[in-house]
Amino acid sequence: MRRSLPRFTLTTFAVLFGCLILLASTSKAEKPRIKVVMESPQGFIDDLEYLVVDLAEEKKQWDDNLFPSIDIFLIGVDREAPLRFDVLLNDAGPGEEAGYRFQPSIPVEAGRAGLREFITNNLNPIGIDEKLKRRGYYELTGAVFEGWMRIIGDTRAGEIPYAAIAAKDYESDIPPNMPMPEESHKDILAKGYDLAIEVLNTAEQTELRQAQTGQFVPYLMKDVARKPDEPEARFELRKLSELHKFEQLARIYVESQQATAGLTTNVEKKQGEAEFVLKALPETGLYDFIQTMGVEPSRFDAIEMAEDPVLGLRLNLPFDDFRRAQLETWYPAARAAAKEAIGTSEEFADEEREPAAKATDLLFDMFIAGDPLGRLDMFLDITRAESGKLGIVGGVLTKDGKAADAIVDLIDELHSEWSVTMNTETIGDTAIHKIDVSKDTPKAIFDYFGDSGIVYVGTSAELVWIAGGDEAYEALKANIEKVAAAETAEEGHEKFVDLKVQVGPLLGFADDLVAETGWNLLGSIDVKPPGLAAGASGKKEGGTSLQPIDPAEMRKIARRSMADIDDRVTGVISRTDDFIGGKMTFAPGILRAAGKIIAKIVGDNLGG
Repeated sequence: MRRSLPRFTLTTFAVLFGCLILLASTSKAEKPRIKVVMESPQGFIDDLEYLVVDLAEEKKQWDDNLFPSIDIFLIGVDREAPLRFDVLLNDAGPGEEAGYRFQPSIPVEAGRAGLREFITNNLNPIGIDEKLKRRGYYELTGAVFEGWMRIIGDTRAGEIPYAAIAAKDYESDIPPNMPMPEESHKDILAKGYDLAIEVLNTAEQTELRQAQTGQFVPYLMKDVARKPDEPEARFELRKLSELHKFEQLARIYVESQQATAGLTTNVEKKQGEAEFVLKALPETGLYDFIQTMGVEPSRFDAIEMAEDPVLGLRLNLPFDDFRRAQLETWYPAARAAAKEAIGTSEEFADEEREPAAKATDLLFDMFIAGDPLGRLDMFLDITRAESGKLGIVGGVLTKDGKAADAIVDLIDELHSEWSVTMNTETIGDTAIHKIDVSKDTPKAIFDYFGDSGIVYVGTSAELVWIAGGDEAYEALKANIEKVAAAETAEEGHEKFVDLKVQVGPLLGFADDLVAETGWNLLGSIDVKPPGLAAGASGKKEGGTSLQPIDPAEMRKIARRSMADIDDRVTGVISRTDDFIGGKMTFAPGILRAAGKIIAKIVGDNLGG
């Protein structure tokens, strides 16, 4: 049985809306919409129970808090039918604010009794009142929501009735001839996902989508504010990075033809699965960009990924003019933020700041000089040696690999406890430089990567290599020789992203490193005590917002969850003809960690 992964909350759908695929749908008569569909509420409940109870062993949280909080919203709902929960962007025309809205279509239990149960014991208790305007059509009022509800589906023909709901100012979202989800979402339902998004655009809608995103990107940016005590250059970099992200999502929204993203929990295989497909409209920049993926061969094709690495990554991703234009503004902002940090960080002694700033300039100069390559071609391997310690080897294609020599030569100046020996060996046309970091280095690094304290950097005309940890030098040398001996391929191959990772060891390393050094690797948030914090009046504050988990605590929960179970994640992205597709799989350790984190959020918000 295949089952759904995410939580059924407005927050989940908002995250999917922003992070998976921001796109639109098909018909010329219908406004562009992001189609979100759940295979069935009962399937979702079964899968969430599998995560929280079977894997995470949090039965008390499930029985006392999580299941009741879901079950209460399904009164009068047919739990075996698909549930549609679409997202539409506001057109932002005269008198209309930029933004987005949800348009659910909820399966209702058959018959008048089922509809009355849904209205009386589901809508009314949360403050939504109904007024019948005509047969099967209601006006909804109340403090929490104002809008419209249309009942669709011919029960006489055996169809499950659906309550299609629209916001007050968007009555046109639920027209009289609105199709049933089995028809409007049939393509994605046929794929058998538990929770999925599918969007189909037409060229005729392009102008409308452009107008929507022209308003929507500024709408999203208005919430990007400077944090207390955040340095100015760091804020400017964060703000620019957010803008670039939203611009890329807007581009996909405007220029895509079809996209499918689906999530499944495969209980029989004890793994989670995520898949996506993206196809662009012809004669668009996105279409041309997709055609370049997988065309150029990787310089590292000769290096096979280990069968079971702690981390294995192969990335051969092209850039196009759209991304280059973004990088032209990102590089100066990132350079300024890095140099600002060097000037203010207590990690640097006064005499180390100038060489650190010089090394930063050299590094960004190297990035900019590499722009004509038009792609990021790299590999990274972390493997476990016979000793049980880890070794890391990586490489990247550059325009001028020898430019890295000047950066390496500065390292002993920007960190007085470290020493550099240049040109210790030459392997083919690659010069090897040795960096001794054995002094003033966190113990966690030696615990995980061995006690040699040596990092190797290799440079040649086009490549830069790095290696460290147990057996890393031997692997570095072998990889350099493999690449040098390999014949240059005439063309690339369809797979341009390949990932294998064991999350547990890397999470353990990060957790130990933070505990030892106090470094804040994942940021922090303002977290209230367990349960919704009470104000002076004794009333619970915070409205309906969920209390999140501090990233540091989340990391610890996930680490404990993966200690004795398969924790692998694998992923591949490839191009086939004129579209790209990808698949990721998540081992049971990842699902157990998700269940534990869900239980923690529920406990903090609902008590227990």
